[in-house]
Amino acid sequence: MSCSHSSSCPLFAQFAMEPALAIWKKHYCDGEYTKCARYKMSLKGQTIPISLLPNGNLVHAAVKTKEELGGTALFNAILKKRVSMVKSMLASQMASSGVVSRDGSTPLMAAANVGSVEIVEVLLKAGCNPFRKNKDGYRALDVARSKKFADCEKAIKAFMLLHPGLKNKVNDDHKMLKIEDEDGLLEATEMKGIVSFLKKISPF
Repeated sequence: MSCSHSSSCPLFAQFAMEPALAIWKKHYCDGEYTKCARYKMSLKGQTIPISLLPNGNLVHAAVKTKEELGGTALFNAILKKRVSMVKSMLASQMASSGVVSRDGSTPLMAAANVGSVEIVEVLLKAGCNPFRKNKDGYRALDVARSKKFADCEKAIKAFMLLHPGLKNKVNDDHKMLKIEDEDGLLEATEMKGIVSFLKKISPF
């Protein structure tokens, strides 16, 4: 039985998107969630620090760019299939084409992974390049196909056929991401570096 708080836990999106963090999700979110330090605090009605890990350890506060914060929020909204939230974020001039996770996955790949054809179509219209590949060499089309989400696969394939020129702009997308990162303003946040810390800390 999975934890009923998974959909609202800010760490769950990280666990769900990062293959290297699957052990956290399996052990706590989908396993012995009653042992999760965050879950225990929620039962007591206590305020849960974003830096608190399921095993009770804390990640020290650092800094994160506004672009990274926005990217995390966008992935989180996609994983929860919150279409209206995704539309709102994109309407606020967030460049979905310049957002990627640590493994190189794009928002479009995330949408294909959860089978949301509506979000897939929204992201394609917003400029998310379907020809981009993650670090394993997979495109959003490959993700949709492997998950057997036929509607998503059909929508992505049709868009790729209509816009073959985007294949030549994949490198431009990567350059834009670097520019956005360099120009980003810094602000204090406890989420900075949480994924890298999680990979180094045993969940047990």
